[in-house]
Amino acid sequence: MPWWLIALWLLAMLAIITWSYRQFSDKISRTYRLGMLACGLVALLAALLLLMQPMQVQRTPETGSFRCVVLADQSLSMETRDGGDAQARSNALSELLAARPPVLNTLAGQGRLEYYGFAEDSHALAFANGRPLLETLPGRTALGSNLHQLLSDAEKGLALGAVVLLSDGRNNSGEAPMEVAKRYRAKGIPISCVGFGSARAPWDLSISTRQDSLRVQRDQSFTVDATVTNHFPEPKTVVITAADRGMVMAEKTIEVPANASVDTALTLSASNAGFHTYALRLQPTPGDSRPDNDVDFIGVDVQEPPTLRVLYLGGGLDWEWRFLRQLAENNEQLRFSAIIQLGPGSFYHSGLSDEQCKESLAFPDKTTFYRDFHAVILDARAAPAISADGIKALESFVANKGGGLLLRGPLDLLPPTLAAIIPQHLPGGRVVVPALRLEPNPDFIFNRDFAGILRTGRGLWLPHNTPLWVAGELKRAARVALALPYASQSMPALAAQGYGAGRAATMAVESTWRWRLGDNSRDELHQVFWTHLLTWLGEVGKAQVRMHCRGVKAPLGDELAIDISVLGADFLPAPDAQLNARITAPDGSERQIPMEPAPDEVGRYTALYIPTQPGEHQVLYEVRLPEQPLLESGTSFVARQSGIEAEDSSFNEALLRDIARVSGGDFFTPEEFRRARRVPLATSIPMRTTTRPLASSWLLFAVLSGALLLLWWSRRRIGLK
Repeated sequence: MPWWLIALWLLAMLAIITWSYRQFSDKISRTYRLGMLACGLVALLAALLLLMQPMQVQRTPETGSFRCVVLADQSLSMETRDGGDAQARSNALSELLAARPPVLNTLAGQGRLEYYGFAEDSHALAFANGRPLLETLPGRTALGSNLHQLLSDAEKGLALGAVVLLSDGRNNSGEAPMEVAKRYRAKGIPISCVGFGSARAPWDLSISTRQDSLRVQRDQSFTVDATVTNHFPEPKTVVITAADRGMVMAEKTIEVPANASVDTALTLSASNAGFHTYALRLQPTPGDSRPDNDVDFIGVDVQEPPTLRVLYLGGGLDWEWRFLRQLAENNEQLRFSAIIQLGPGSFYHSGLSDEQCKESLAFPDKTTFYRDFHAVILDARAAPAISADGIKALESFVANKGGGLLLRGPLDLLPPTLAAIIPQHLPGGRVVVPALRLEPNPDFIFNRDFAGILRTGRGLWLPHNTPLWVAGELKRAARVALALPYASQSMPALAAQGYGAGRAATMAVESTWRWRLGDNSRDELHQVFWTHLLTWLGEVGKAQVRMHCRGVKAPLGDELAIDISVLGADFLPAPDAQLNARITAPDGSERQIPMEPAPDEVGRYTALYIPTQPGEHQVLYEVRLPEQPLLESGTSFVARQSGIEAEDSSFNEALLRDIARVSGGDFFTPEEFRRARRVPLATSIPMRTTTRPLASSWLLFAVLSGALLLLWWSRRRIGLK
């Protein structure tokens, strides 16, 4: 029907109802008239709906056409116990998800409900017996970056209908959360937030060491400095213990004022060499919200006195070797090994392992034989018996590994390769000198003779008619370390130079053992001379395997580079090594990590490891080089509760409220979320539209019929038709 006809009919009906009401104003009571008027108006309204045919439109989300994501915070700050309660934030979050609030059932019925946990990165959340597995994840907290990742995934796949963020609001890495929330608002996707935490600052006692690591000598006392911080509103008396592998080595009680820090120190000692990890621990305090920072660790490298390994290659047994061996026996810092030719095909071995003896029955011809030595003393008479490969190996030991080489005897027997190493030009010869005292250079090699033992009146003397094996002029880089008083430059008793990464020296004197003859003071001269010379030769050598994370104190949850540098068989950086690192965590669990070559340094291999447990982590490197046996080398580092994750764990409710407000979502406390039924959904998700005419409703016909019957009954009751 046209609208104007409906309007005329409506006016006519209203006029009739009004006339009927006024007609009986003086005949029946007002209440009765009002009842009849109401019945007439209801019937008129129902008839009007039938004539106008209004439509009811309903919009509901298309089931299964979008994703709903629950994003649960698994960062370190979620382990905080607010107000000193026994329950951590992560436990409260776990209980909330296990309770399955009605709002989650609603979301599951509307779309595909997914659960993710996050810290620096996000991952699918696992459940066991209906409870989520919320172990603490490594790394920092990248709240904004993980929200952005969800938004990026939604652009490539199923539409994102809603995000429910369960967190304490801490963010210390990645994108700014508020900038990401603005992108959600632009896409019409709301983020509803559930905040875990307390507005009150956590009460906390913590301890931290002020040293990264220590290097001490065995059986010597040392101190470990620590800082105890009290965030309680009242002073606290705390007991500090220092333990090594569970054994308490020291204990101390201190008083810490309210909201203050106190520096203290514990005195320790170690009787066993090696890497030790000491745990500094506070005894538990009631109300402490963060027991994780009640312990800190420090790595202590307990060292034996430094040892210098020297290999003596001799052309025959002589007094010099015998007295050098006695020198090593009386000095725990020197370890001598020897290969001495006794005759054709006959060799004398001393101080070598069974494996080394099998590897080299004669003079060594492989570079790997020199792997564990710092310096080599070569008798020039033995040089002709060394193979060409052995000469190359010795040259590589000096030039590449950084070892030291001392040549003595007739230098004219040297092959050309070794002649290039020595600090003097060939040829040379044998000279005989009268009785004299040699003059040590106080600025070179013997510059650490602070007591001046070699420069005293008794000095380094040579008897009358002492033979010397001398060479020609010094090379440009060479310097004189021990001079003859009348010909210091043209005929030095000891000259030396750097060669490649190592050092080389030639000594004209063959009979230094004579300095030991006589009183005890001359024995001291002989010891000081050789100790300074061998130390200078062997102090720059490079290990075949060099570990860069030894004793490092790594922040818990941060990435740590467990780098290692490897030298090949020629003592040059090895580009073709294969490495694995096996890491043992404090709880005994193991993880094997393959290592890759570093892009900026040949021979260096790297891998990233994120420690998730505080304490000592042991690293065993397995190095495989071509044509070499497996090399294993181990080290340790310490992981501690430090870094940005441990600095601030207070509840950031304001950030969560702002994220919800800006994105169009709602903010809930855990108690409110348990009772909630719905959360806002995205405006862009697929919707199903259903249309139903109200005139087809049986309720409308029932109302119309009831109103007309009631009106008819009311009229009949008073005698009207």
